[in-house]
Amino acid sequence: MKKITFIILSVVLCISCNDEEKAIEIVLEEVDRGAVLRTLRFNNGEFEVNSPESTFSLDIEEQDIEEGGLLSTVDVFVSFIDNTPSGNLVSTQRVLLETLTPDNFTSNGFGLPNITLEYSFAALLDATGLTIDQTNCKDQFRLDLDLNLSDGLTFNLNNSSGTVVNANGFFKSPFTYLINIVEPIPLDQFTGIYEYTSVQDGFFGPTYGEEGLVTIRNGHSNNVRIIDIGASSSTLEIEFSVVCDATIVTRYQRIGFGCTLDQSNRILIGPDAIAVTADPNDDTVFELHILEAFEGFDAMCNFANTPSKIRFSKQ
Repeated sequence: MKKITFIILSVVLCISCNDEEKAIEIVLEEVDRGAVLRTLRFNNGEFEVNSPESTFSLDIEEQDIEEGGLLSTVDVFVSFIDNTPSGNLVSTQRVLLETLTPDNFTSNGFGLPNITLEYSFAALLDATGLTIDQTNCKDQFRLDLDLNLSDGLTFNLNNSSGTVVNANGFFKSPFTYLINIVEPIPLDQFTGIYEYTSVQDGFFGPTYGEEGLVTIRNGHSNNVRIIDIGASSSTLEIEFSVVCDATIVTRYQRIGFGCTLDQSNRILIGPDAIAVTADPNDDTVFELHILEAFEGFDAMCNFANTPSKIRFSKQ
C-alpha cells in the first residue's frame, strides 16, 4: 500500500474547486507533513535521435507546509534504459547528476520555490558514461528526484500516493521523468478526430468508459499527443508519444478515483512492458496498450497490473 505523503498550500485551495481538489482536502485530514515537486510545464520532454544538442526542459515548483521554508536539497539522479532489441545492452544504474540547493531556486508569484530543470542529450550521455553511438531511437533516459527537507524527511516516488504522483491531475509530482529518444514526425500526424474503441477491457471495463469520438492534438513536445476523451461525465487529457515504431502512453496518468469511500486516491496507468507497434507514417489506425494499477498504484482497489488495449481510428 502506498503511503499518502503530501501537503497542500493555501494558494492551492484558492484555485477553482473541482473533484481533484475535493479529494485532496479529504486526504489533508490524514496528513501531518509532506512535500511535492509539482510539474508546472514541460518545455521539451524528448531527445531527437543523433542530435546531442537536443534539450530536455521542465519547470517545477516545490511545495511544503512552510511554503518552501523546509526545502533543503533536491538530488537529481539519471539512468539510461536500453530498449534496443539487438546488440549489447548498455542500460546503466542511476547515478547522481546534481544536487540542487535553495539558492538554485527562484520565488514565483505565490512565493514558492521554482526552477527550470534543463539537460542536454550530450550532458546525460556524459553523466552515464555513454556515447551517442551507443543509443538508438526508442531508448530512454530516466530522471529521479529526491526532495530532502530540513526536518530530515525525504519524499520521492516510493512514498507518495497516486493523487500526488498522477501526471494529469493537479500536483503532477511523480518525482521521476522518462525522456524518450525519438525520430521527429510531422506535427499533423496522429492528430484530428478519431473513434475510440476498447479492444481489451481493463479491470472495471473499458478503461476510458463509453466508446465514441475523441480529439487528438499536439502536446508539449514534437512527438507527444494529447487525447481529449470523455470519461464518467468529465473530460480527461490522456498523453502518449509516438516513439519510432511504437505508441507509448505516459506513465502515472489517472483513470479515476480509487475504491475507498473518501475517494482520496487515484488509479494510475502506464505503458505495457511490450510496446505496441505503430507506423509513424500511417496514423489512420493505431492502438495504445496500457497497464492499469501501474507499479502498484491501485488506489486501494486491491488488483494487480491489469492490461488494457484501446484502438483509435481516424475519421
